[in-house]
Amino acid sequence: MPRTVAAGDRDRTTTSLGEGADTTTGDGATRTTAAGGDPFAGASGTVPKVTVPGGGPAPTTASPPARSTLFTSKEDSVGITKTSIDLCAHAALTYGAAFNTSKDDLNVYWSAVNDAGGIFGRKVNVTYENDNYSPDTAVQAATACKGKGIFFLLGGIGFDQIPAVRNWAETNHMLYLHHTATVQGTANQRYSFTGLPSTEKMGEMFGELVAARYKGKKVGIIKRNSPNWEPGVTAFKAIAKKYGISIVAERAVQNNQGSYTQEILDMQQADVVWIWENALASTQIVKQAKAQNFNPDWLLFPFNLTSQTLGQDALNPKLVGVAMYPAYSKGDLSGQFAGYAEDIKEFEAQYKKYRPNVDLGGVAGDLLFLNWTGQKGLHLLLKQCGPDCTRNRLVDVLTGFKATRPFPSSCNVDFSRPGFARMGGFSVNIMETYRAPDNAVNWRNTDTCVEHLL
Repeated sequence: MPRTVAAGDRDRTTTSLGEGADTTTGDGATRTTAAGGDPFAGASGTVPKVTVPGGGPAPTTASPPARSTLFTSKEDSVGITKTSIDLCAHAALTYGAAFNTSKDDLNVYWSAVNDAGGIFGRKVNVTYENDNYSPDTAVQAATACKGKGIFFLLGGIGFDQIPAVRNWAETNHMLYLHHTATVQGTANQRYSFTGLPSTEKMGEMFGELVAARYKGKKVGIIKRNSPNWEPGVTAFKAIAKKYGISIVAERAVQNNQGSYTQEILDMQQADVVWIWENALASTQIVKQAKAQNFNPDWLLFPFNLTSQTLGQDALNPKLVGVAMYPAYSKGDLSGQFAGYAEDIKEFEAQYKKYRPNVDLGGVAGDLLFLNWTGQKGLHLLLKQCGPDCTRNRLVDVLTGFKATRPFPSSCNVDFSRPGFARMGGFSVNIMETYRAPDNAVNWRNTDTCVEHLL
Protein backbone atom coordinates (compact mmCIF):
# COMPACT_ATOMS: atom_id res chain seq x y z
CA MET A 1 0.00 0.00 0.00
CA PRO A 2 1.88 3.11 -1.22
CA ARG A 3 2.16 6.05 1.17
CA THR A 4 2.99 9.50 -0.22
CA VAL A 5 4.84 11.87 2.06
CA ALA A 6 6.03 15.38 1.44
CA ALA A 7 9.50 16.71 2.05
CA GLY A 8 9.75 20.37 1.19
CA ASP A 9 8.29 20.71 -2.31
CA ARG A 10 8.96 17.10 -3.30
CA ASP A 11 6.65 14.12 -2.94
CA ARG A 12 8.08 10.69 -2.17
CA THR A 13 6.21 7.41 -2.26
CA THR A 14 7.28 4.40 -0.24
CA THR A 15 5.99 0.97 -1.18
CA SER A 16 8.28 -1.62 0.35
CA LEU A 17 7.97 -3.30 3.70
CA GLY A 18 11.28 -3.77 5.44
CA GLU A 19 12.62 -7.23 6.18
CA GLY A 20 14.05 -7.42 9.69
CA ALA A 21 16.24 -10.05 11.30
CA ASP A 22 16.07 -10.54 15.05
CA THR A 23 19.38 -9.02 16.12
CA THR A 24 19.17 -10.56 19.58
CA THR A 25 18.67 -14.14 18.46
CA GLY A 26 20.12 -14.19 14.96
CA ASP A 27 16.89 -15.82 13.82
CA GLY A 28 16.76 -14.05 10.47
CA ALA A 29 12.95 -14.11 10.39
CA THR A 30 11.23 -11.81 7.90
CA ARG A 31 7.95 -10.15 8.79
CA THR A 32 5.69 -8.77 6.08
CA THR A 33 2.15 -7.48 5.87
CA ALA A 34 -0.92 -9.37 4.80
CA ALA A 35 -2.14 -9.09 1.21
CA GLY A 36 -2.86 -5.48 0.34
CA GLY A 37 -0.11 -4.18 2.58
CA ASP A 38 -2.30 -3.37 5.60
CA PRO A 39 -1.37 -5.45 8.65
CA PHE A 40 -4.74 -4.86 10.27
CA ALA A 41 -7.25 -5.75 7.55
CA GLY A 42 -9.97 -4.78 10.03
CA ALA A 43 -10.11 -5.08 13.78
CA SER A 44 -9.89 -8.86 13.75
CA GLY A 45 -8.46 -9.49 10.29
CA THR A 46 -5.61 -11.75 9.28
CA VAL A 47 -2.27 -11.67 11.03
CA PRO A 48 0.49 -10.25 8.83
CA LYS A 49 2.27 -13.04 7.00
CA VAL A 50 5.43 -14.37 8.62
CA THR A 51 8.11 -16.23 6.74
CA VAL A 52 10.93 -18.30 8.19
CA PRO A 53 14.52 -18.90 7.10
CA GLY A 54 14.47 -20.73 3.80
CA GLY A 55 11.56 -18.69 2.48
CA GLY A 56 8.67 -20.98 3.34
CA PRO A 57 5.56 -19.96 5.28
CA ALA A 58 5.50 -20.20 9.04
CA PRO A 59 4.18 -23.58 10.20
CA THR A 60 0.51 -23.78 11.16
CA THR A 61 1.12 -26.42 13.85
CA ALA A 62 2.03 -25.63 17.45
CA SER A 63 4.45 -22.75 17.71
CA PRO A 64 8.10 -23.54 18.51
CA PRO A 65 9.49 -22.31 21.83
CA ALA A 66 10.19 -18.60 22.14
CA ARG A 67 13.78 -17.62 21.41
CA SER A 68 13.84 -15.04 24.20
CA THR A 69 14.41 -16.30 27.72
CA LEU A 70 13.97 -12.93 29.42
CA PHE A 71 11.05 -14.18 31.49
CA THR A 72 10.90 -17.34 33.57
CA SER A 73 8.14 -19.86 32.97
CA LYS A 74 6.33 -18.46 36.02
CA GLU A 75 6.52 -14.88 34.65
CA ASP A 76 5.94 -15.63 30.97
CA SER A 77 2.14 -15.79 30.86
CA VAL A 78 1.14 -13.42 33.63
CA GLY A 79 -1.76 -11.24 32.49
CA ILE A 80 -2.72 -13.25 29.42
CA THR A 81 -5.27 -16.08 29.29
CA LYS A 82 -7.28 -17.77 26.55
CA THR A 83 -9.92 -15.06 26.88
CA SER A 84 -8.16 -11.88 27.99
CA ILE A 85 -5.08 -9.66 27.85
CA ASP A 86 -4.73 -7.32 30.82
CA LEU A 87 -2.64 -4.17 30.44
CA CYS A 88 -2.10 -1.07 32.57
CA ALA A 89 -0.67 2.36 31.78
CA HIS A 90 0.84 5.09 33.90
CA ALA A 91 -0.20 8.49 32.57
CA ALA A 92 -0.49 12.12 33.68
CA LEU A 93 -4.22 11.91 34.39
CA THR A 94 -3.73 15.01 36.53
CA TYR A 95 -3.78 17.10 33.36
CA GLY A 96 -6.80 15.41 31.78
CA ALA A 97 -9.04 18.36 32.62
CA ALA A 98 -6.70 20.75 30.77
CA PHE A 99 -7.17 18.65 27.64
CA ASN A 100 -10.90 18.17 28.31
CA THR A 101 -10.54 14.41 28.50
CA SER A 102 -10.63 11.59 31.04
CA LYS A 103 -9.39 8.02 31.27
CA ASP A 104 -12.86 6.87 30.19
CA ASP A 105 -12.11 8.40 26.77
CA LEU A 106 -8.91 6.42 26.22
CA ASN A 107 -10.13 2.88 25.44
CA VAL A 108 -12.34 3.47 22.41
CA TYR A 109 -9.98 1.59 20.11
CA TRP A 110 -10.02 -1.48 22.37
CA SER A 111 -13.81 -1.34 22.61
CA ALA A 112 -13.97 -1.70 18.84
CA VAL A 113 -11.41 -4.52 18.84
CA ASN A 114 -13.21 -6.40 21.60
CA ASP A 115 -16.60 -6.04 19.91
CA ALA A 116 -15.05 -7.55 16.77
CA GLY A 117 -13.91 -10.64 18.69
CA GLY A 118 -10.73 -9.41 20.33
CA ILE A 119 -7.27 -10.67 19.40
CA PHE A 120 -7.36 -14.41 18.77
CA GLY A 121 -10.48 -14.47 20.92
CA ARG A 122 -8.90 -12.50 23.76
CA LYS A 123 -10.52 -9.29 25.00
CA VAL A 124 -8.03 -6.48 25.73
CA ASN A 125 -8.55 -4.78 29.10
CA VAL A 126 -6.55 -1.60 29.81
CA THR A 127 -6.58 0.31 33.09
CA TYR A 128 -4.79 3.54 34.02
CA GLU A 129 -2.89 4.83 37.02
CA ASN A 130 -2.15 8.54 37.52
CA ASP A 131 1.58 9.30 37.50
CA ASN A 132 0.94 12.99 38.28
CA TYR A 133 3.62 13.91 35.71
CA SER A 134 6.21 13.03 38.35
CA PRO A 135 8.98 10.37 38.34
CA ASP A 136 8.35 9.25 41.91
CA THR A 137 4.60 8.99 41.41
CA ALA A 138 5.17 7.22 38.10
CA VAL A 139 7.07 4.49 39.93
CA GLN A 140 4.21 4.23 42.41
CA ALA A 141 1.76 3.98 39.51
CA ALA A 142 3.87 1.27 37.86
CA THR A 143 3.89 -0.66 41.12
CA ALA A 144 0.12 -0.41 41.33
CA CYS A 145 -0.14 -1.63 37.75
CA LYS A 146 2.07 -4.62 38.47
CA GLY A 147 -0.17 -5.50 41.41
CA LYS A 148 -3.03 -6.02 38.96
CA GLY A 149 -1.23 -8.98 37.36
CA ILE A 150 -0.79 -7.36 33.94
CA PHE A 151 0.77 -8.78 30.76
CA PHE A 152 2.87 -5.65 30.24
CA LEU A 153 3.07 -2.03 31.36
CA LEU A 154 2.43 1.02 29.17
CA GLY A 155 4.03 4.44 29.65
CA GLY A 156 2.32 7.64 28.54
CA ILE A 157 3.96 10.94 27.59
CA GLY A 158 6.57 12.07 30.08
CA PHE A 159 10.29 12.68 29.54
CA ASP A 160 10.88 12.66 33.30
CA GLN A 161 8.62 9.76 34.26
CA ILE A 162 9.76 7.15 31.74
CA PRO A 163 13.47 6.88 32.70
CA ALA A 164 12.47 6.31 36.33
CA VAL A 165 10.01 3.60 35.34
CA ARG A 166 12.54 1.99 32.99
CA ASN A 167 14.87 1.54 35.95
CA TRP A 168 11.98 0.14 38.00
CA ALA A 169 11.10 -2.29 35.18
CA GLU A 170 14.60 -3.78 35.27
CA THR A 171 14.36 -4.51 38.97
CA ASN A 172 10.79 -5.77 38.78
CA HIS A 173 11.10 -7.84 35.58
CA MET A 174 8.22 -5.98 33.94
CA LEU A 175 7.87 -5.74 30.17
CA TYR A 176 7.43 -2.01 29.52
CA LEU A 177 6.32 -0.31 26.28
CA HIS A 178 6.62 3.45 26.55
CA HIS A 179 6.46 6.82 24.83
CA THR A 180 9.46 8.93 23.80
CA ALA A 181 12.40 9.06 26.21
CA THR A 182 16.19 9.33 26.17
CA VAL A 183 18.62 6.84 24.72
CA GLN A 184 20.88 7.99 27.53
CA GLY A 185 20.49 5.70 30.50
CA THR A 186 19.36 2.63 28.56
CA ALA A 187 22.66 0.74 28.36
CA ASN A 188 22.14 -2.89 29.30
CA GLN A 189 18.43 -2.40 29.95
CA ARG A 190 16.38 -5.33 28.65
CA TYR A 191 12.75 -4.89 29.67
CA SER A 192 11.77 -1.57 28.04
CA PHE A 193 10.83 -0.84 24.42
CA THR A 194 9.55 2.11 22.41
CA GLY A 195 8.51 2.41 18.79
CA LEU A 196 8.93 6.20 18.83
CA PRO A 197 11.97 8.43 18.25
CA SER A 198 14.11 9.27 21.27
CA THR A 199 14.41 12.57 23.12
CA GLU A 200 17.79 13.01 21.44
CA LYS A 201 16.27 12.47 18.00
CA MET A 202 13.58 15.07 18.68
CA GLY A 203 16.22 17.63 19.63
CA GLU A 204 18.23 16.75 16.53
CA MET A 205 15.19 17.29 14.29
CA PHE A 206 14.40 20.67 15.85
CA GLY A 207 18.02 21.56 15.04
CA GLU A 208 17.67 20.40 11.45
CA LEU A 209 14.44 22.38 11.16
CA VAL A 210 16.26 25.57 12.13
CA ALA A 211 19.15 24.83 9.77
CA ALA A 212 16.82 24.03 6.88
CA ARG A 213 14.27 26.84 7.22
CA TYR A 214 15.75 29.64 9.32
CA LYS A 215 19.22 29.98 7.84
CA GLY A 216 21.04 33.04 9.16
CA LYS A 217 18.50 33.64 11.94
CA LYS A 218 19.55 34.06 15.58
CA VAL A 219 18.14 31.42 17.91
CA GLY A 220 17.07 31.48 21.53
CA ILE A 221 16.32 28.40 23.66
CA ILE A 222 13.85 28.14 26.54
CA LYS A 223 14.27 24.67 27.97
CA ARG A 224 13.05 22.48 30.83
CA ASN A 225 15.62 22.29 33.62
CA SER A 226 15.86 18.51 33.79
CA PRO A 227 18.54 15.89 33.08
CA ASN A 228 15.90 13.92 31.18
CA TRP A 229 15.26 16.81 28.77
CA GLU A 230 18.87 18.01 28.42
CA PRO A 231 20.00 15.26 25.98
CA GLY A 232 17.61 16.77 23.43
CA VAL A 233 19.28 20.16 23.87
CA THR A 234 22.69 18.57 23.47
CA ALA A 235 21.55 17.01 20.18
CA PHE A 236 20.13 20.36 19.01
CA LYS A 237 23.41 22.11 19.78
CA ALA A 238 25.38 19.50 17.84
CA ILE A 239 23.31 20.33 14.76
CA ALA A 240 23.68 24.07 15.47
CA LYS A 241 27.46 23.73 15.59
CA LYS A 242 27.52 21.69 12.38
CA TYR A 243 25.48 24.21 10.40
CA GLY A 244 26.70 27.43 11.98
CA ILE A 245 23.48 28.32 13.81
CA SER A 246 23.92 31.25 16.19
CA ILE A 247 22.41 30.61 19.64
CA VAL A 248 22.16 34.02 21.33
CA ALA A 249 20.37 33.02 24.55
CA GLU A 250 19.60 29.86 26.50
CA ARG A 251 17.49 29.81 29.64
CA ALA A 252 16.28 26.92 31.81
CA VAL A 253 12.84 26.94 33.43
CA GLN A 254 11.30 24.81 36.15
CA ASN A 255 8.35 22.46 35.73
CA ASN A 256 5.12 24.44 36.27
CA GLN A 257 7.08 27.69 36.64
CA GLY A 258 4.07 29.79 35.66
CA SER A 259 5.70 33.16 34.96
CA TYR A 260 8.27 33.44 32.17
CA THR A 261 8.72 37.22 32.04
CA GLN A 262 12.48 37.23 32.58
CA GLU A 263 13.18 34.37 30.19
CA ILE A 264 11.19 36.16 27.49
CA LEU A 265 13.12 39.38 28.09
CA ASP A 266 16.35 37.41 27.74
CA MET A 267 15.25 36.21 24.27
CA GLN A 268 14.91 39.71 22.77
CA GLN A 269 17.89 39.29 20.41
CA ALA A 270 16.54 36.05 18.95
CA ASP A 271 14.70 35.80 15.64
CA VAL A 272 13.64 32.23 16.39
CA VAL A 273 12.85 30.77 19.83
CA TRP A 274 12.80 27.03 20.44
CA ILE A 275 10.62 26.10 23.42
CA TRP A 276 11.72 22.73 24.80
CA GLU A 277 8.81 22.29 27.20
CA ASN A 278 5.42 20.60 27.48
CA ALA A 279 2.23 21.91 25.87
CA LEU A 280 0.91 23.73 28.94
CA ALA A 281 4.15 25.62 29.57
CA SER A 282 4.70 26.34 25.86
CA THR A 283 1.24 27.85 25.59
CA GLN A 284 1.92 30.17 28.51
CA ILE A 285 5.34 31.21 27.19
CA VAL A 286 3.96 32.23 23.80
CA LYS A 287 0.92 33.92 25.38
CA GLN A 288 3.10 35.92 27.78
CA ALA A 289 5.53 36.85 25.00
CA LYS A 290 2.66 38.22 22.91
CA ALA A 291 1.62 40.33 25.90
CA GLN A 292 5.21 41.67 26.03
CA ASN A 293 5.04 42.48 22.27
CA PHE A 294 7.75 39.91 21.53
CA ASN A 295 6.90 38.11 18.31
CA PRO A 296 9.68 35.82 16.99
CA ASP A 297 9.21 32.58 15.07
CA TRP A 298 8.29 29.93 17.62
CA LEU A 299 9.31 26.25 17.46
CA LEU A 300 7.64 23.89 19.95
CA PHE A 301 5.81 20.61 20.44
CA PRO A 302 2.59 20.88 18.41
CA PHE A 303 -0.67 20.33 20.28
CA ASN A 304 -4.10 21.73 19.44
CA LEU A 305 -4.34 22.84 23.07
CA THR A 306 -1.68 25.45 22.32
CA SER A 307 -2.98 26.58 18.95
CA GLN A 308 -6.65 26.76 20.00
CA THR A 309 -5.81 28.58 23.24
CA LEU A 310 -3.76 31.18 21.35
CA GLY A 311 -6.19 31.46 18.44
CA GLN A 312 -5.14 34.10 15.91
CA ASP A 313 -1.91 34.67 17.85
CA ALA A 314 -0.86 31.16 16.75
CA LEU A 315 -1.01 32.29 13.11
CA ASN A 316 0.99 35.52 13.30
CA PRO A 317 3.49 34.13 12.60
CA LYS A 318 2.55 30.48 12.23
CA LEU A 319 3.84 28.23 14.97
CA VAL A 320 6.05 25.39 13.75
CA GLY A 321 6.60 22.09 15.51
CA VAL A 322 8.25 18.68 15.44
CA ALA A 323 6.25 15.70 16.68
CA MET A 324 6.52 11.96 17.14
CA TYR A 325 2.77 11.70 16.39
CA PRO A 326 0.54 12.68 13.43
CA ALA A 327 -1.49 15.88 13.25
CA TYR A 328 -5.25 15.70 13.69
CA SER A 329 -7.94 18.25 12.79
CA LYS A 330 -11.51 17.00 13.00
CA GLY A 331 -13.06 16.21 9.64
CA ASP A 332 -10.13 17.52 7.59
CA LEU A 333 -9.01 14.95 5.02
CA SER A 334 -7.23 17.41 2.72
CA GLY A 335 -3.52 17.92 2.03
CA GLN A 336 -1.29 15.58 4.00
CA PHE A 337 -4.25 14.40 6.07
CA ALA A 338 -5.31 12.54 2.91
CA GLY A 339 -2.35 10.18 3.35
CA TYR A 340 -3.92 8.74 6.49
CA ALA A 341 -7.57 9.59 5.84
CA GLU A 342 -8.71 6.00 6.41
CA ASP A 343 -7.34 6.10 9.95
CA ILE A 344 -8.98 9.47 10.63
CA LYS A 345 -12.34 8.15 9.40
CA GLU A 346 -12.03 4.99 11.50
CA PHE A 347 -11.05 7.03 14.57
CA GLU A 348 -13.96 9.44 14.20
CA ALA A 349 -16.45 6.64 13.54
CA GLN A 350 -15.35 4.75 16.64
CA TYR A 351 -15.66 7.83 18.86
CA LYS A 352 -19.08 8.58 17.40
CA LYS A 353 -20.17 5.06 18.38
CA TYR A 354 -18.48 4.58 21.75
CA ARG A 355 -17.93 8.11 23.14
CA PRO A 356 -20.29 10.40 21.19
CA ASN A 357 -20.02 13.26 23.69
CA VAL A 358 -16.26 13.69 23.28
CA ASP A 359 -15.44 16.91 21.43
CA LEU A 360 -12.90 15.80 18.84
CA GLY A 361 -12.87 19.29 17.39
CA GLY A 362 -11.64 20.73 20.67
CA VAL A 363 -8.35 20.47 22.52
CA ALA A 364 -8.83 16.73 23.20
CA GLY A 365 -8.95 15.64 19.57
CA ASP A 366 -5.29 15.37 18.63
CA LEU A 367 -4.30 13.90 22.02
CA LEU A 368 -6.95 11.18 21.64
CA PHE A 369 -5.83 10.49 18.06
CA LEU A 370 -2.25 10.17 19.32
CA ASN A 371 -3.44 7.65 21.91
CA TRP A 372 -5.58 5.81 19.34
CA THR A 373 -2.69 5.40 16.88
CA GLY A 374 -0.51 4.04 19.68
CA GLN A 375 -3.16 1.45 20.47
CA LYS A 376 -3.41 0.52 16.82
CA GLY A 377 0.34 -0.16 16.89
CA LEU A 378 -0.01 -2.33 20.00
CA HIS A 379 -2.77 -4.26 18.25
CA LEU A 380 -0.37 -5.00 15.40
CA LEU A 381 2.31 -6.27 17.78
CA LEU A 382 -0.11 -8.49 19.67
CA LYS A 383 -1.37 -10.00 16.42
CA GLN A 384 2.20 -10.60 15.29
CA CYS A 385 2.78 -12.39 18.58
CA GLY A 386 0.18 -14.96 17.58
CA PRO A 387 -2.38 -17.13 19.38
CA ASP A 388 0.32 -18.63 21.63
CA CYS A 389 1.58 -15.21 22.71
CA THR A 390 3.62 -14.91 25.89
CA ARG A 391 5.93 -12.22 27.17
CA ASN A 392 8.96 -13.96 25.69
CA ARG A 393 7.23 -14.36 22.32
CA LEU A 394 6.34 -10.67 22.34
CA VAL A 395 10.00 -9.84 23.02
CA ASP A 396 10.84 -11.98 19.97
CA VAL A 397 8.45 -9.86 17.89
CA LEU A 398 9.75 -6.57 19.23
CA THR A 399 13.47 -7.22 18.84
CA GLY A 400 13.20 -8.00 15.14
CA PHE A 401 10.19 -6.00 14.00
CA LYS A 402 10.66 -3.73 10.99
CA ALA A 403 7.94 -2.21 8.82
CA THR A 404 7.46 0.67 6.41
CA ARG A 405 4.37 2.68 7.41
CA PRO A 406 2.57 -0.39 8.85
CA PHE A 407 -0.69 1.57 8.91
CA PRO A 408 -1.53 4.92 7.33
CA SER A 409 -1.00 7.24 10.32
CA SER A 410 2.20 5.54 11.47
CA CYS A 411 5.79 6.12 10.47
CA ASN A 412 8.45 3.50 9.78
CA VAL A 413 9.31 1.15 12.64
CA ASP A 414 12.66 -0.60 12.85
CA PHE A 415 13.72 -2.42 16.00
CA SER A 416 16.46 -4.21 14.07
CA ARG A 417 18.63 -1.11 13.57
CA PRO A 418 22.10 -1.74 15.04
CA GLY A 419 22.77 0.12 18.25
CA PHE A 420 19.08 0.61 19.09
CA ALA A 421 17.95 -2.85 20.22
CA ARG A 422 15.00 -1.54 22.24
CA MET A 423 14.05 1.50 20.13
CA GLY A 424 12.21 1.34 16.83
CA GLY A 425 11.29 4.93 15.88
CA PHE A 426 13.48 7.37 13.94
CA SER A 427 11.03 9.49 11.91
CA VAL A 428 9.08 12.61 12.87
CA ASN A 429 6.31 14.83 11.54
CA ILE A 430 6.93 18.52 10.92
CA MET A 431 3.82 20.65 11.50
CA GLU A 432 2.54 24.20 11.26
CA THR A 433 -0.57 25.95 12.54
CA TYR A 434 -3.45 26.73 10.17
CA ARG A 435 -7.08 27.81 10.14
CA ALA A 436 -9.04 24.55 9.93
CA PRO A 437 -12.28 24.13 7.95
CA ASP A 438 -14.29 24.37 11.21
CA ASN A 439 -12.50 27.71 11.90
CA ALA A 440 -10.42 26.31 14.77
CA VAL A 441 -6.68 26.99 14.78
CA ASN A 442 -5.09 23.54 14.60
CA TRP A 443 -1.91 21.86 13.38
CA ARG A 444 -1.25 20.06 10.10
CA ASN A 445 1.72 18.13 8.77
CA THR A 446 4.00 19.85 6.29
CA ASP A 447 6.46 16.93 6.21
CA THR A 448 5.24 13.45 7.11
CA CYS A 449 7.47 10.74 8.53
CA VAL A 450 10.87 12.24 7.74
CA GLU A 451 14.10 11.04 9.33
CA HIS A 452 16.13 14.06 8.22
CA LEU A 453 15.49 17.50 6.71
CA LEU A 454 19.05 18.00 5.47
